[in-house]
Amino acid sequence: MIEWFTKKTPRMGSPLLSFSKLGQVTFNQTAARILQKEPVEYILIGWDPTESKIAMKAIANKKDPRAYKIRYNDKGNGASFSAKTFLDYAGIDYSERKAIPIEINTNAEVFLDVKVPETLLKNKSAQLRFLDKSA
Repeated sequence: MIEWFTKKTPRMGSPLLSFSKLGQVTFNQTAARILQKEPVEYILIGWDPTESKIAMKAIANKKDPRAYKIRYNDKGNGASFSAKTFLDYAGIDYSERKAIPIEINTNAEVFLDVKVPETLLKNKSAQLRFLDKSA
């Protein structure tokens, strides 16, 4: 029986975000082209644990200690930034790359607001307990 191989991350088409095994947030070629056109160089990343959502907004202040620098691949085939600490904090499983379809709105302050699929969350109940304690 033949098993057809499925690419891990589609290269073209819709904008996609994924988490690499190294703890990086990566954008596919389509998403990277949208961000690079603006150009978005530094971002802030936010986490809403009740909704399991990631939000990102561009900032101009590269000296902001919360800023992440987006690195665009030389060949124009994607972009990424290192976010292992954030992914661990949010409880996002990055042990296997899985693509998440995204919508990028570069005209909005928060250019990205995406729900992380429950299958990529390590322990949803632990996150909710954390919220109860911090309230």
